Amino acid sequence: MSNDASNESEKILESLFDPDNAEILVELKDSPKPLSILMKKIAISKEKLDEKLSYLIEKGFVSKNEKNTDIFYSLDTEKLSKVLENDNHFKNIDDGLARLDSFLN
Repeated sequence: MSNDASNESEKILESLFDPDNAEILVELKDSPKPLSILMKKIAISKEKLDEKLSYLIEKGFVSKNEKNTDIFYSLDTEKLSKVLENDNHFKNIDDGLARLDSFLN
């Protein structure tokens, strides 16, 4: 892997352990959630939440879907699993999410 690709991979992995990003991923691990629920559960401003969600969407970890008047966000566990497994940090996605969850508590 080239140095640039390695640095980008490292930045992405570090971003997953950002407390706000980790909290978002943990909230989405079981099912898609509407923006309104994420805003209630994650103690950051709407602007900051939008910024964090946009980054996670850009990197492919989260997808955004509109249903009626609500916006739902869902976790791409396969993509997250690939990143975590490729970097040899976790055995599988469950261990990875458990580790992310531990950073929040």
